[in-house]
Amino acid sequence: MYIPQHFAQDDPAVLLEVMQQYGFATLVSNCDDVPYVTHLPVSARLDAGVVRISAHVARANPHWKALEADPRALVIFQGPHTYISPTLYRSKDRVPTWNYIAVHASGRAAVNHSEEAKLNALSTLIAENEPAYRERFDAIDQELRNGLFNAIVAIDITVEKLEGKFKLGQHRLADDKPEMQARHEQGGENERAIAEWMKRLGYWR
Repeated sequence: MYIPQHFAQDDPAVLLEVMQQYGFATLVSNCDDVPYVTHLPVSARLDAGVVRISAHVARANPHWKALEADPRALVIFQGPHTYISPTLYRSKDRVPTWNYIAVHASGRAAVNHSEEAKLNALSTLIAENEPAYRERFDAIDQELRNGLFNAIVAIDITVEKLEGKFKLGQHRLADDKPEMQARHEQGGENERAIAEWMKRLGYWR
């Protein structure tokens, strides 16, 4: 990922927070020398100082076979993003742009066909997204449960490299109009999220 120095974010805790908050990610790997992509919910965690990502894919999805052949993997997390109008700057020489947060996690994937691994992957996602559903999940008929497990494959990725790009207009702060911050704080979900990160990182008051 192209990351100019002023947009680089290398704090592992901050990057992990983004990964956990925006857990619907993009898994990319090679399949016969061609990039193969799957969009899927994932769970990211810190385990003994190492970031690990767990997920599952449909058995019908050939991506797991590609990972068995070549375990190198990239998981892309897209954080908040928003259009930036040039009218929000004092200078009339600005052009439209897009501000965003993105995290790339690259490492090696391990494909697991065991029921335990599949249950762990599903249980983690349920705990993170709808804990109250767990009791109902545990009560699913065993035959149906076996069918569900047979239809998926578990994937665990050990992250070897984390990259964060926080393109938040921090290089244009001196050129901001006073209403730039207010526009973000009063905007939609993405604009408000960008505003929170700008304040948290000390770019705004």
